[in-house]
Amino acid sequence: MEGLLIAEQLRALRPLLPAERLAWRFPDDRTAVLPLAGGGSLWLGSRPPRPFVAMREGAPEQSRPRTPLQQQLAARAVGPLVAVEQAARDRVFTLTFGPSKGFVPVPGVELVVELTGRNANLVLVEDGHIIGVERQVLAERNRYRELRVGIAYRPPPPYSKLDPVLATASDIAATLAGKRIGQVASVIDGVGPEAAVALAAALAAEGADTSVPLAGDALTAATKLVAEFAARPAAFMERWGGKADPMSAARDERQAHARDQLTRVLEKELALARRKLADARAAVTATAGVDDLRASADLLLASAASVPSGAARVTLVGFDGAPVDVVLDPRLDAAGNAAARYDQARRRVARAKRATDLVPELTAAVAAAESDLAGVAELPATAVAARLQAATKESEKAGARAAVPGIRFKGPHGFEVVVGRNARDNDKVTFQVARSRDLWLHAQGYRGSHVVVRSGGKDVPFDTVLFAARLAAGHSEARREDRVAVDYTERKNVWRPKGGAPGAVNFAHHRTVVVAPARDDEGAKG
Repeated sequence: MEGLLIAEQLRALRPLLPAERLAWRFPDDRTAVLPLAGGGSLWLGSRPPRPFVAMREGAPEQSRPRTPLQQQLAARAVGPLVAVEQAARDRVFTLTFGPSKGFVPVPGVELVVELTGRNANLVLVEDGHIIGVERQVLAERNRYRELRVGIAYRPPPPYSKLDPVLATASDIAATLAGKRIGQVASVIDGVGPEAAVALAAALAAEGADTSVPLAGDALTAATKLVAEFAARPAAFMERWGGKADPMSAARDERQAHARDQLTRVLEKELALARRKLADARAAVTATAGVDDLRASADLLLASAASVPSGAARVTLVGFDGAPVDVVLDPRLDAAGNAAARYDQARRRVARAKRATDLVPELTAAVAAAESDLAGVAELPATAVAARLQAATKESEKAGARAAVPGIRFKGPHGFEVVVGRNARDNDKVTFQVARSRDLWLHAQGYRGSHVVVRSGGKDVPFDTVLFAARLAAGHSEARREDRVAVDYTERKNVWRPKGGAPGAVNFAHHRTVVVAPARDDEGAKG
């Protein structure tokens, strides 16, 4: 907010001082409203990048403090408002509150209001020392001054500019001479970037070239315009395309920011919906190789006697007499390799069936997400706020779920299976969630999730072991392999190596199963 616009609002306040007042009101976490007993209210908005001060008729409904500083204002700035002082025409001013003479006397305080764009702040001061601050500023961020509780308040650094309210026309002309109109903010106090743009627009309307230094008729016109702006800044800004009403400008800024936020949220929702649809369609097309898997499994069983033990590849004579090259898992015999192919074919068909059922629903979800994104520009501000609030609540729920270590699955016979999300989560799953006799699993030779079966001290059935092993394989770097070896042991046999990174472990007394990877309950059931 421009310094001269601030001065105009404070001029409307000064005739009312000293003023008895009502209790503070707090419409949101960065807005404080002080209703005056004689009528009207002082509004203070400190939200960057468009903070504001405004005198308005009426007051918002009573509301509780939302931040620590607002709580302090409600408890400490309770006396009458006795004075207001602006530092030159700067964007900093001080409200002085007298002492309160209630049952428990409260000494007077000062509220320093710094409406300095993105660095806007409110500072509560008693006897020259800070007792509350909205946004703490430490020395590593600002070498000139700190803003924190307990130290003496130090104002922003002083500067030397011409005050256009007190200056004569000749003083203004002398200051502007040789400067371009775009440089007016650097020499005239209370003029900021938006006012400089408005002054340039007004000067251009006079027929002057705004790109050259001011001289002659252009200097005379510019001098007159600066004096006009100093006398009635709000009216001048409204006439020349600026935003005169600080509250409206701040509201428009907040609404535009909220609309941008909602656009980003909807873009993410659309991207997720498209990925889900693409995955479902990929699962449907994955059935193309099912016949080949079954045919090679049939051939392996028919030619089992010809398959050497431990072979990684074998060439067999097909049913049509042509040679067929078959890749094998050397850890399995011919029957085991055939069974793995039958199992893989069955799982592909099952996934394709589930995906086929989901495609219409996912297609509709993509269309709805596209429609929501296309219509965000037309949504009223209340609808934007409601959608953002709903998205925030959903995000908070997701965050709360993520705070609990591991992804939870329910295995056969009701055993809970916990899968780590990343290295640090693996560490928590293994050493915080798991108990001594719980079963611990990990894909052999691959980086991946630690998986724990919560046994509750009971023996874990083998089909539950296989269920958890498929999840361990599916949540590892081997998730795209057909068959993966997974090691398992009791948690008491797992330990951290000295100095190891999060998630790094050693283990002993383990067994191994070979399974097909899965990433969900249905796939893990085999």
